[in-house]
Amino acid sequence: MPWSRLKPADARAMPWRNGGGTTLEFLMEPPGASLESGFGWRVSSATVGVSGPFSAFPGLDRWLLLLEGAGFDLDFGPRGRVDLSRPLAPIRFSGDWPVEATLLDGPSTDLNLMVDPRQWRSQVDVLTLVSPRALPLRADTTLLFLARGTASVPAWDLHLGHHHLLRVAGGKGDLALAPGLAGAILVRMELDRA
Repeated sequence: MPWSRLKPADARAMPWRNGGGTTLEFLMEPPGASLESGFGWRVSSATVGVSGPFSAFPGLDRWLLLLEGAGFDLDFGPRGRVDLSRPLAPIRFSGDWPVEATLLDGPSTDLNLMVDPRQWRSQVDVLTLVSPRALPLRADTTLLFLARGTASVPAWDLHLGHHHLLRVAGGKGDLALAPGLAGAILVRMELDRA
């Protein structure tokens, strides 16, 4: 099954659409797509240093997780508020919704998956590895983001470090993973063509 690994140094620094900061863009599907031309899905991470509005992404579903820092209070206007202060607890919301983020206590770093639901179905969850295990690959594309610790894929002689992203495309079956000595926490993003 085809795979690729990206390190934070491989990510592309991109200005926010609203000009308020910078995002590290890990992957965008299809290759060569852009924010202007549209895309099927995009994985990125951003450190938010000041409170303010999120960029609007009409027509897209957004998944957001807190990676580091105290987090945010997210104000969705008439749709309510969400306290995003618990690390690695994914929330999902529409890119059409206005979002005002208030930092709770200093800069915070998030992980963001944006998906065009007309092209892709998505699911996000978090896995804690304390011992080797076989991870079922169920989706057309599986993305594994290493949020904490280290892990390896013995069959590929592959080591995953802090904030590495592993993409496995078109693979169904089991993927054997082994955590490092301190264990590992991975964010699993599953993407299936709609």
